[in-house]
Order: sequence, then structure tokens, then C-alpha cells
Amino acid sequence: MGVRPSRTVRDLKSKQIWTRLSQKKPRKSYIKGAPRPKIRQYHMGADKYYELEVDLICGRNLALRDNAIEAARQAANKRLEKMLMSTNYYLTVLKYPHVVVREHTALGVAGADRISKGMKQAFGSPKGRLVHVHVGERLLRARVAAKGLPAVKKAFDMAMRKLSGVYTLDIKDITKDPVNMMKSKTAAVVFKKKETAEEKKKAEEAAATAASAAAAGAAGAAPAEGEAKAAAGDAKKAAGKK
Repeated sequence: MGVRPSRTVRDLKSKQIWTRLSQKKPRKSYIKGAPRPKIRQYHMGADKYYELEVDLICGRNLALRDNAIEAARQAANKRLEKMLMSTNYYLTVLKYPHVVVREHTALGVAGADRISKGMKQAFGSPKGRLVHVHVGERLLRARVAAKGLPAVKKAFDMAMRKLSGVYTLDIKDITKDPVNMMKSKTAAVVFKKKETAEEKKKAEEAAATAASAAAAGAAGAAPAEGEAKAAAGDAKKAAGKK
């Protein structure tokens, strides 16, 4: 079964969410396990001295799925990497999906109504993770030079297309920020792109193919060397008989 539409979970409710997951006291947990967050990376680009700081601010109370935030992150990061290169910006995801989504598995086939019905407001099983965002809170942050501001606006515009709700941009001059000024005296910290499982598998397959080709070449060269040595030995024997 695919992911349910965002309208099923995006509205914040006043009720307490009983999704506590305690590692120190497992007996206090309301759920026994939760899926891993789908946000793969929280820091991208190069952390160094910049001139401007641009924040993506939420305009309403809502809940965002981790896969929506990951899609927004990828869209913004890809646009910034294409327009500014990876060493000329610093992109950060400011929220972590702590809230666990609970759903009831329902079948969409004939005769499934008897299976899908159950007790009213039942607990459900963990299916994903959420972030609760309130009005005025920041979701994404980018730091760039002054000339990179159009690229950030374009990147955040693409990110907003992946998210529910209304957002605004807050642009701030950080040239005199003490923490930012300290970074001008130190080397830049470059965050490498984390490989996905598919990219890692392709790299391993390519390495295995190259290794097998090298082994096959070495195996083919060995008989040739043996034949050459045998021919040289026969030639010496023939010369000795003469």
C-alpha cells in the first residue's frame, strides 16, 4: 500500500499524541518501534563565512511528513548545487521528525470491508514520521554570498512546491554576526553528499566488474607467458642437439 495523502495528517490536533518511544525505559513506550526518518542529510554545502542568511518560515500550523521534507531538501539542494556549486552555499534542515504516524492497514480489494472495520479510534501501527511546525518557525536555512541570493530564492521556491502550507522568506545580513565572523578565520567545512543505497550498489558493481576484468586479463596473460617460456626452452634444446 502506498503513502496516504498529506491531507490525512497535516492538520494539528489538540489531542495528546500517544507515540512515546523511550530507549532508557522501554516499558514506558506506547509503541515498540518506529521507522527511520527519510531525511538523509541535514547539512549540505560548505560551512564557512557568508554574507546573507535566508530562512524558510512557515505561515500556518501544520504537520509535515518526513518524505515531503526530504523531497523539498533534494529540490533545493540540487538547484543550489547547479547554480552556485557545492562550496558556495550552506543549506540546513532545522527540524527533525520526532512524531510517529500511526495508521491502520486497509485492503482495497473486494470483500475487504470486513477486514478493514475495527474498534473506533483504535491505536494503529507505526507507518512513518512527522514534524510539527507552528506559525513563525523556521524549516530550512541557507547561507550564501550576496550575489547568490537569486539562486536561494529559486531553490526555496522549488522546495515550497513539495510542501503543504504557506511560507515566507526571511533575509538577514550576517556580515557582523560574531559566530559568522569567526568562520572567516577557519577553513571551510565541506559536507559531502551521502550516497543512497542504489548509488552505493552501482559503485560496488562497477568495482566488482573492474576487478573481474583485471583478473581475467591476468589469467589470459599467464598462459601466454607460459607458452613463450616453453617455446624458448624448446629452442634451447634444439640448439643443444645441433
